[in-house]
Amino acid sequence: MVLKYDFAILSALVEATVAITANAGTLSTADSHPWRAAGPHDNSSYWFDELKNTLDVMQSEPFWNGTYWPDTIQWIGAFLNTLVAASERSFASALEAGDGASSGAHIPPGSNQAEIAKYYSDVRAYFDTEDVIQIFDAAYDDAQWVVLEWLEAIRFIYQHDDYASSAQGKADIARFAHRAHIFYNIVQDQFNTSLCEGGITWNPTLAPYKNAITNELFLSSSIAMYLYYPGDNDTDPYPSPAYTNATNTTLPALPPLAAHDPVLLDNAIREYSWFQHHNFTNDQGLVVDGFHVSEGQTTCDERNEMVYTYNQGVLLSGLRQLWEATGDIQYLIDGYAFVETVINATGWYTGPSPSGEEEGEEAGQWAGLGRKGIMEDYCDAPANCSQDNQIFKGIYFHHLDLFCEALPTRTPLIEGVTFTASPDLAAEHAGKCRGYLPWIRHNARAALATRNDAGVVGGWWGAGFVGKSQQAWPAYAVPKPEGSIDEKNEEWVLGEAPWKCHGWHCQAGRQGRRAGGLVGGNLMRARSHRKRDVNDQGRGRTVETQGSGVGVVKAAYNVGRID
Repeated sequence: MVLKYDFAILSALVEATVAITANAGTLSTADSHPWRAAGPHDNSSYWFDELKNTLDVMQSEPFWNGTYWPDTIQWIGAFLNTLVAASERSFASALEAGDGASSGAHIPPGSNQAEIAKYYSDVRAYFDTEDVIQIFDAAYDDAQWVVLEWLEAIRFIYQHDDYASSAQGKADIARFAHRAHIFYNIVQDQFNTSLCEGGITWNPTLAPYKNAITNELFLSSSIAMYLYYPGDNDTDPYPSPAYTNATNTTLPALPPLAAHDPVLLDNAIREYSWFQHHNFTNDQGLVVDGFHVSEGQTTCDERNEMVYTYNQGVLLSGLRQLWEATGDIQYLIDGYAFVETVINATGWYTGPSPSGEEEGEEAGQWAGLGRKGIMEDYCDAPANCSQDNQIFKGIYFHHLDLFCEALPTRTPLIEGVTFTASPDLAAEHAGKCRGYLPWIRHNARAALATRNDAGVVGGWWGAGFVGKSQQAWPAYAVPKPEGSIDEKNEEWVLGEAPWKCHGWHCQAGRQGRRAGGLVGGNLMRARSHRKRDVNDQGRGRTVETQGSGVGVVKAAYNVGRID
């Protein structure tokens, strides 16, 4: 089905997002933003090479041992594998461009095919080593990272076959789909209106907490299942043949689930509607972490004001795909507004200082999610990020990358299921995303600037913009939002109220706990051994910080190729 939109609708789309930028101040000339320097390379060939470089480091020792990432935790492993599969789609797109000519990336087809085969073998190897037993019994958000992981791998297989008529991975589609089905089944019926009128609880072993990430993932995993899952009639419910012996648990048969089942679309629409109407954004428009339910209440009445970068991003892919499944332009309009809010919150639109100083004092101040146009989490500058938090920025840019994929303008891929954009709407979407490119590449350059001699990306991308990585980190730490609890980096709070499960609202559920990062005494001891480079403080450079680098560089390459 082809949807036609008149220019009045397109104008409304523009006004809905430009207003955010206008409120932040008029964009001044490049000379007023010396920290926005474009750098010596600004073409697709450069970013293609950097994507391969950052991915090569992530997929090499000591991070990757040939079958998995031994130093990370399970849900992050699922996301790292998602990045590998998504990068494969980028390599396949470069092949489709015909020797990279149309993108400016002159890539020998033979070498690119070799890259594709190499990294697909990594994706395939991880399927057999993924710790599915642990993650199957973890929190509800963890399960959904696995769903998105294997759907991304399936997308790559179909994309590569469409171009190269390749059998690469075709035999794996059924087992990838079955794993996605098993893990989606964990959350499929967990949308519960008895508390907060809906939404999914984060962790059923804790007191009820309707958090942003679990519900954003339910939006994105549901709509991705609707669009990309090929169906599965295998009723084996076990994530692994060893599950029963390891847990002494017997599971009921897995219900068959057909491709494009309408319940998947209904889940996505219902989830986003609930999210929209339950006050998940602060006064700045940034998504906060979630809601507690007070003792004896059934409404979401205690909001945790903590802001994390990944909470701003995961819903973006869901909104883009909801448009494709419904043709409703409002989903795109909402996505543009979320993106502009984040860009504004990094200080990207900040003009020169009132005093006229060249660097601009205001640009260096915390803007809500960073400074000088560079995305930060609150834990970056003080170097107290947990293992979870070190991957958050990469998650944001991966989902922004998915949001910016070109809108289809030809016959729908799936008749009756997906919609097609008018040429005007497709051009408008492409133009919006091209407008984000300078900011995306600014962040990618900042991330790459933190690399050490081994090519490993650091965690605080903005370090070089405020102290050349030598300034003491406490000087740049900022107070967390009033009314916030940082459970991602202060995991000890999960054993206290309002998190600890007690009283009337405790419920039986899957056993398991969130794996944590380096905290307490271990964190302080680690800091004492790394005193100079802020990106070596705390947990230092890890596979998670490298994964975040892959995420932003991949976005810099893919968004730069938009026609």
